[in-house]
This record gives sequence, structure tokens and C-alpha cells, in this order.
Amino acid sequence: MNILDRFEQSVERLFEGSIGRVFRSPIQPAEIGRKLERAMTASQVVSVDATLVPNDYRVAMHPDDLLQFVDYIAALCRHMETWLTELAGERGFTMIDRARVQIVGNGGVPRRAIKVTATIADRPGVNRDEQEALQRTEVYRVIRDTTGVPPLRLRFLSGHQSGEELFIRKPVTTVGRALDNDIVLEAGDVSRHHARLEHGENGFRLTDLGSTNGTKVNGKAIRVNPVAAGDEISFGTLRLQLLAFDVGTR
Repeated sequence: MNILDRFEQSVERLFEGSIGRVFRSPIQPAEIGRKLERAMTASQVVSVDATLVPNDYRVAMHPDDLLQFVDYIAALCRHMETWLTELAGERGFTMIDRARVQIVGNGGVPRRAIKVTATIADRPGVNRDEQEALQRTEVYRVIRDTTGVPPLRLRFLSGHQSGEELFIRKPVTTVGRALDNDIVLEAGDVSRHHARLEHGENGFRLTDLGSTNGTKVNGKAIRVNPVAAGDEISFGTLRLQLLAFDVGTR
């Protein structure tokens, strides 16, 4: 199995395990991998002692396409950085600093297209935490500018996905067990079409859609209720919490 095949398999496992997988993307991560590989090999600098290749990669795509990746974008970037490091080592290339990958939204890139720029950059002052903060800031900008929604995080407090998070990034987000929902909850006491989260002039509100086991906000059964960062929401017995989008920490 070659290194690109290994990359495809590792990313497929990442996507399969992600709660954000219901936001289908027309761009396959393997295609990003191929573009990164081509950018690396096309930018070699041969010196007396080594063949230098880029370590700093910027992946640009249309903002609407980037929205499909936001739930697992940090993990995807780390996967790509590890893969690029392995690829360089396997081919005898040298990087002057660790591999870095940033994914950005660019309205000038056509839908379903990817543009990769690669440079050799020595930036020892940029550590991984700072890099991920820059990526979160870009995610916030794309969600806000594309949808008009100030994004929130939704963290699972119970169930097999406990501790995982996704981003609320649409004016209307449907929740339920059926696969046609924006957020699919794999729990037996969640109805097929359980609830709807909407953003309007006065913020977010949550509406129960006549579910069998009900919807609660901070322990109180609701039909329609405003919600905000800090509120705990229950769909049946499945507990989640809305959190602010903090670009400083994740």
C-alpha cells in the first residue's frame, strides 16, 4: 500500500468517526492530499546537501465547500501535516521547519475546486496552539460571512459521542434520528425529526417538532424556547450543551 492510499484510509476513518459526517462534502480529502503532494514535488529546491521542499501549505476552497469541513478541520489539518512529513521522509526530502497546513475560504476559488500554495518558511515563533487559533479564527469568519450566523459549538454531554463537538453554522438546523437531518443523533429515544434550531434577529430559538420523548432546555420541557451559549439541551435523554465559539481555545 503506497503512502497516498494510507492517507486516504486514515482520513476515511476520521470522517466515519466524526459527528459532523452528516454535512456531506463534494470535496474529498484524498483530492486535497493529491494536490498537496503535487505542490510538494513541484517546489523542490536542490542544494548541495539536501533537497528542500515546502513545509507551509495553504489550502483554499470556496467558503461554501469549507463549511462542510468545519467540524473536523483541526483534525484534518493534523492528519495532512503528519502525512506530508511522512511523505517527505519517504522520498528523502528535507523540510526546514515542521509541516503546517491551513485551510481557508476564498470566494475566488470555484465550487468543488481546491487551490494549494506551498512555501518554504521558517517560523519558529508559530507553535501549534497559535496555528490552531488562526484556523479557528478563519472558520469563524467563513461561517459568519457566508451564513450570517454567529457560530456556536454544540458539545455532547452523554451518549457514545460524549465530549465531541460540532459547530452550529446554519440559520436553520434540524435535529433527529433520520439521515435527512442536519444533525443526526443515533439514539433510540430521539425521534426521526426531533427538533429545529433557528437563528433570527433575537438570537437562537429551539423548537420541539412533536417528538415522542420531548426536548428540554436546562431541565425544563419546552415547545419553543430561546437558547444561548451555556444552555443545556436534552433530546430525549441525550444531553448536549451550547457553548460560545472561542477562537482562543477549543
